[in-house]
Amino acid sequence: MEQIAGFLIALLVTLLLGLIGFFAWRYWREQVNISPEDEELLREIAELNNRQANRISDQRLRSGIDPDEAWRIMVQRGQRSRRPTGSSRQK
Repeated sequence: MEQIAGFLIALLVTLLLGLIGFFAWRYWREQVNISPEDEELLREIAELNNRQANRISDQRLRSGIDPDEAWRIMVQRGQRSRRPTGSSRQK
């Protein structure tokens, strides 16, 4: 009789842990799956954040920017940030 009771307790604990694992897995799967609409929204938000980080005007943010224009802006800003080196140092 004691063996049957121990077996039933072990079976009950196993089933309980299995159910907890199953529901945790379903919850995780729901959190990980992203709909195509949500994925597109996240991509648009990331692009907007990148444009804002580069300090482009609001008008240009709304209209979008092509890659060639973005490259030109980056090169111009890189040239402006360079400082002359060499003979300007004092000894």
